[in-house]
Amino acid sequence: MWVAEGPVSRVAEDYILATFPSVVATPAFLDLPAHVLIRLLRSDALNVLHELEALEAASRWLMANGDGQEDVAKEVLSSVRFALMSTWELKKVPSVTAGVADPKVVRELIVASLAPMAQLPCRVRSLQEVVVVCGGEKLTSNLAARKPSRHLWFAHRYLSAVGLVKKVEWRALGHFPDGPRFRHATAVVGNALYILGGKHYYGVHDTLASVYRYQPMDDSWERLASMSCGRSYFPAVALGGFIYALGGSSGELNPLHCQRCQPLPMALCGHAACALDGALYVSGGCDEASQCQASLLRYIPGAAAKLLAPMNGPRAGHIMEEAGGQLYVAGGLCQRAGQTGYRDQLAFEVYSPKLDVWVLLSPLPRAHVVGGAAVVGGELLVLGGYSHETYQDTHLIHAYQPGARRWITRGTLPHAYTELQACVLTVPPALRGPSCLEDPSRSPETPNSA
Repeated sequence: MWVAEGPVSRVAEDYILATFPSVVATPAFLDLPAHVLIRLLRSDALNVLHELEALEAASRWLMANGDGQEDVAKEVLSSVRFALMSTWELKKVPSVTAGVADPKVVRELIVASLAPMAQLPCRVRSLQEVVVVCGGEKLTSNLAARKPSRHLWFAHRYLSAVGLVKKVEWRALGHFPDGPRFRHATAVVGNALYILGGKHYYGVHDTLASVYRYQPMDDSWERLASMSCGRSYFPAVALGGFIYALGGSSGELNPLHCQRCQPLPMALCGHAACALDGALYVSGGCDEASQCQASLLRYIPGAAAKLLAPMNGPRAGHIMEEAGGQLYVAGGLCQRAGQTGYRDQLAFEVYSPKLDVWVLLSPLPRAHVVGGAAVVGGELLVLGGYSHETYQDTHLIHAYQPGARRWITRGTLPHAYTELQACVLTVPPALRGPSCLEDPSRSPETPNSA
């Protein structure tokens, strides 16, 4: 791997910064020149779960390239932000740096970074694009009822914490202009967020057809033309200048402002969809008999849907996201074999469009039925939802790292949401200012009102 100077290098470095955990796991990471590694480690946009990951990456590179060069080791390690580490992480530093740097030098770097008179504040690392969660429903504080949400939150940063569960600092982005909404669909075009359909409350006749466009950079909402019918429990996908609303309450496939589309082969709800290489892919869902499907459909505008290789098992209420030219499917529920009722679907699998085959990967650590999903920093995030077997909501965020082929716990949502939507947006710089932990004069806006 070589990151040359010039415009191409900026694109390459942005990719490495965003997908750092996956890049570190490759042999090519060890070929990075020292000055490029230092520049990456010093970037505010470096995507690491916690600062110890940055130190582990630096130590791995030094083990392969250091060759006793103390000056290089000191410069590389000084690019790690020890001040962002928790006590638990700091205790790990000696074992992580063993054999790559003089312990005395490492101690000096830690002391210097933690000194009260440090000349520069230790800036928090954060990607330009952030995960946004919008709407959904949650239990009330007294657990007596469920309450739909109208709020949009974005993940400002990930905080180190002791134990397996990390913390996420969530900040308010906005709220729906027409009240709460769940079982809705979202699509992103450019940096504009489209909100389609869903429900305000729980009435039979409460299914919405309305569509709104949200511009995060100026916090503005615009009402657009409504869909041809109300829909809930359905996906929406942006493709070729149109936004497609697929199935749901009507079982039809209609794009906004376009009436020349073939219908889906069957009525579906609780299915998932995404776009890849100019086509729409639709996976799973429940048919009119409430039977979970294992089917995968490919739909090219202007042509009939085509059945592809089915998934390894049926599922509904799941997520499907595209990453690296492949389709990843996780979560949801399925029928119990030979029994009535449903069970959690923990199987996780990936589809190759070139080979038309599915491959099973490591299963989800926990159930995520009707949760949200997003791909950011080269990771697949699965957020919230519930377990059908325990009927417990979850506030956990699990992330799959393709490079390391593992699931990690990325943190928690503001609340244990179900029926939510997630996406990736760029938010105004003013909202990314110092947190309450960086500036004691600021008090955090609590997410408890969501």
